Amino acid sequence: MNERQDHAVGEEPSMKSMKSSFFAKLFLNVFLVAMIPLLLITAVLYGFSERIFRSSIEEESLSYVEEVEKDVVSLYSFYEEAVLRLSKDPLVLEILEKQAVTREETRDLYEKMYLLFSGRTSEVSLYILGTNGVTLFASDTLPKHYDTKNYSSWGVLRKVSELPGEVVFHSASQRERDLHDKSLTAAMGITMEETFKGVILVDVHREAFSGILQGKSQGNIWEAAVLNEIGNVLYAKNSLLEEGRPLERDTGHSFYDRRGSFTAEKEGSDFYGTYLKSTAYPFEVLTYASLSDVESNARYLLKNLLYIGTLTLLISLLASYRISKSVSKPVKDLVHHMKKIEKGDFSERFQTDRTDEMGELMERYNKMAKRLDLLIRNMIESRDRLKKSEMKMLQSQINPHFLYNTLDTIKWMAKMGESEEVVTLITNLAKLLRISLEDAEEYQTVDMNLSWLKSYLEIQKARYDDDLTYEIHVEESLYERKIPKLLLQPIVENAILHGLDGKGKIVVKGYEEEERIVFEVEDDGKGMEEDQRRKLLSEHSGEGIGLLNVHKRIELYYGKGYGLEIKSKVNQGTRVRMVLGEGGL
Repeated sequence: MNERQDHAVGEEPSMKSMKSSFFAKLFLNVFLVAMIPLLLITAVLYGFSERIFRSSIEEESLSYVEEVEKDVVSLYSFYEEAVLRLSKDPLVLEILEKQAVTREETRDLYEKMYLLFSGRTSEVSLYILGTNGVTLFASDTLPKHYDTKNYSSWGVLRKVSELPGEVVFHSASQRERDLHDKSLTAAMGITMEETFKGVILVDVHREAFSGILQGKSQGNIWEAAVLNEIGNVLYAKNSLLEEGRPLERDTGHSFYDRRGSFTAEKEGSDFYGTYLKSTAYPFEVLTYASLSDVESNARYLLKNLLYIGTLTLLISLLASYRISKSVSKPVKDLVHHMKKIEKGDFSERFQTDRTDEMGELMERYNKMAKRLDLLIRNMIESRDRLKKSEMKMLQSQINPHFLYNTLDTIKWMAKMGESEEVVTLITNLAKLLRISLEDAEEYQTVDMNLSWLKSYLEIQKARYDDDLTYEIHVEESLYERKIPKLLLQPIVENAILHGLDGKGKIVVKGYEEEERIVFEVEDDGKGMEEDQRRKLLSEHSGEGIGLLNVHKRIELYYGKGYGLEIKSKVNQGTRVRMVLGEGGL
């Protein structure tokens, strides 16, 4: 009981720290219960709002590029059809055949042009070129690179020569745009009876694309552009992209996918890019939508959520404090009573008239303390009785058998007149009987145990006519250490009777190892098989019952992990290792 009291006093935290710790934990938990849902709702709302704003921009951008793509397809289709019609017009074929044109034919060509490009004449230029640099018709100043004699292997002239009879599209370079304000050229090479006769070219000016892109509702779209098949900008609505230049490849835009989106930074701002490639013609539509509105709207929502959260925080703090106070008061009383219980004072009981769960807890605690007090007392008494019982059982197994053999030896020595040896033997026997029959202290010094063991070995040595020899090597630092008595003798006895058959050598060693006391008893006898070795510490083993008792006693004193370890090989002897702790129970 005193041990329990000392332990409780040594580890008992102050009442104030216990109360403060419980109150702090309770307050924190109540506060978190109130705040966590709010924080989760705030995070979810903020996350969803940003996602909704961004989704709105994504839908707007996708809708925009789809509408523009349809209109640009119509534009390409219109000019493709116009070139095809011109390539089949009798007048055009006639002047290409003869590589010459009259004024009247020129006037007729202008009329056909106005009719063919009705409403769009301001956004196009028409050229009909013969071979060897002959210009048959030009509605505008003929660009230098349209000279069929000197530039037939360059640009659009090269394309039509490679694909005669097909309409090809060619995007203008930056220089061509600056000089002629054009974005795109639709052209076809004309052949007659497998002979190349010339080229029909229709230059489409920037205003043709401007009319499409500028006419669309802009919303969050900051920039819209039309690109050719290799990523060069045909037309850009604003100044974010430069016409005639290739699109930067580090923007996140894919040149292989038909459609997609990406995020890019331009001019210090973040943009959401969307692109759609046409399957009918060699172009794609690209838009950039500003993400600043998304961030602005999200910040506005977050600001309002923070205002609401701050107000809720203050309310939660006040409510948590009041709830924690009301719950911690009865817990404080409970801790006060537990303090006395932990010191070993089981007489303390709660006096309460509460009828709620806390009152039931106090009542049950009273019953538990009463039962625990009775249980601990019974356990201590049972342990003491068990120790004494184990000790007496071991002594009862050793003494009668050993005493008979020793007295028989004394009788024969007396008959043979060996009086001195009889005196020595009787003296050693008396010492053994005194120590083994005493019911005083359970623990004895190692020195006393060794003295008793030497007496026992001397008796055994006399019985076996000095065929038995022994050595004892124990560290002097262990002599004053106390261990339970009657532990070494059963091990030595087992070695003599079962290991040596009375003949051979016994070596006893004692030393300290990692704060444990270790004894080893080793013989040079016949040893044993592995199965026999395992059975020595078995409940069902007939042999070595003394070893089993010693092992169980050590476990009783010191706990699991302590006891006997046996190693043996046939014809190579046996070693029993006994491991003890620093103190008993």
